[in-house]
Amino acid sequence: MKACYRNLWMAACVLLFCTPARAQGKIENVPDAWGILKRSDNVRQFISNFKALPATKVASLARTANAVMDIICRLPQVNAPTGYNTHVNVSAADQGMKERAPSLNVFCYLRNLTHDPRYTGIKESMDGADLYFNINGFDFFNQFGNFWQDCDKAKVPLFFEAPLITDSTGDYLEIRRDGTPVRFVCAGKKPLLIPLTRREYVQFLIAREKFYITDDEKSIRELENNQKETQQTLAHPPSYLTADVRTALAAGAKTQEQQERQFQDRVKKGQEKLNRYQEYLKNLQPPEAAAPARLDKNWKSDEFGGLEQLLPAGRKEGILLNKINPDYYTGAPAARMILVYYAWPTAGFEKDPDYVQQAALDIFKGLDYHALKLSMQ
Repeated sequence: MKACYRNLWMAACVLLFCTPARAQGKIENVPDAWGILKRSDNVRQFISNFKALPATKVASLARTANAVMDIICRLPQVNAPTGYNTHVNVSAADQGMKERAPSLNVFCYLRNLTHDPRYTGIKESMDGADLYFNINGFDFFNQFGNFWQDCDKAKVPLFFEAPLITDSTGDYLEIRRDGTPVRFVCAGKKPLLIPLTRREYVQFLIAREKFYITDDEKSIRELENNQKETQQTLAHPPSYLTADVRTALAAGAKTQEQQERQFQDRVKKGQEKLNRYQEYLKNLQPPEAAAPARLDKNWKSDEFGGLEQLLPAGRKEGILLNKINPDYYTGAPAARMILVYYAWPTAGFEKDPDYVQQAALDIFKGLDYHALKLSMQ
């Protein structure tokens, strides 16, 4: 009888340890599984729900978005997927749905089809590849280049180093950002980017220096208040204040005095630079002022983007500075630019893409960019 119980106990142990091993089998992609296409509808209603645009602009923006989705869905990698499901939909944010240049995003998601031994059938995973079609995606430039933070602080219009064009046709311009190609499909004949003028660059230097001076003066006032409070505390120390704490407060006050002198010196030098910038701007002749701003990238300076780096008018070398053309967006039709790019977390995908990533690359390269351009008419 004891032998029987012992055998039953051993069999239970085998089941206990073996069952989880079977349940934890490897999840595998199924590259030959037939996928499906899921597409958003009712785009016009989606845009209307924001209650931010007039009816004519809602209709115009929805017409472009639907045309973009039609163009995407014509591709066999999208409408007849194998090994993945395709999702084509739209999204937007409240801050982007403004009357001037309302932004709307069209997404094309490719999601792997997998087999999990714990479940029956084929399942869609969260992994895959993404393509983005940002209608009026001008915010792409919000953090572009090396000047955007200073522009934001100084409250001046954004500018940046001119991007390198890596590919171009009559229908799109391509640049690279962080190694990934980004294509701009532009409506109309006006250029999207135009040169920043030398006058505008000097005006930026003036605004930036004013911000620095104001910020340093604020720090000086804070230090003065802190020192005043410390002196009052040391002059009338409360009973619980130990000798060690009084010593530390006195040392801290000396440090703050040194910091205040440093800020005062910075304000003095900043005011000298500000006067120099203003004098330079005053003496700029109109042809020089209107010339494109170029910076000498080899100039050794303590300050990035200083006046010393600004090349004389007419020079063609150096770093050209650009800004978004303020006259580019005309308002009608609602869509005037489509930004197209792809992304997924795996690095080096272009050299060794899997089948889903390759499908995304094929979509990006095989799109009818001329049709995308026409969708904004």
